[in-house]
Amino acid sequence: MPTTIRSNDSRINFFVGPLVILIGIGGALTAVILSIAMQTAWFLMLFIPALLGVGGGLFILWIARRARLVIDDDGFRWCGFLGAEQSLRWEQVHQLLPPPANQKQTVLVAQLHDRRQVPVRALWTSQTSPAALLGAADHSEAQNALLDAHRAWLAARR
Repeated sequence: MPTTIRSNDSRINFFVGPLVILIGIGGALTAVILSIAMQTAWFLMLFIPALLGVGGGLFILWIARRARLVIDDDGFRWCGFLGAEQSLRWEQVHQLLPPPANQKQTVLVAQLHDRRQVPVRALWTSQTSPAALLGAADHSEAQNALLDAHRAWLAARR
């Protein structure tokens, strides 16, 4: 069964997205009610920012849903808020290495059998996030899950 791990920023956006959508819907309802009550169409100009609010909330939900690390029996795949999804199969991975100290966004580095190193940047954290400002991000949950899954695959292979 696949394991999905998300960053704290992504989890928070699952709350913020619907909240922004509700604010947009409230703005749209206010524009319509004021236009009807005041019998003027000028209040419908508030409808445009309301639609932008709904669209912004949907975008926040979309990027929150995308940003994840998924580990399964065949390998793992990851995707940040933006950009293409990347994946590695366990057959490709020689070993999993700790991330360099200067790369806070990197969960770990996957060294492939051809000695290429692929940084896994799955759990994006904002540079202005309190966790990022106070020091290195804690990716231990994702690191341990990846290491355990790789060990299990190696054990099943032997």
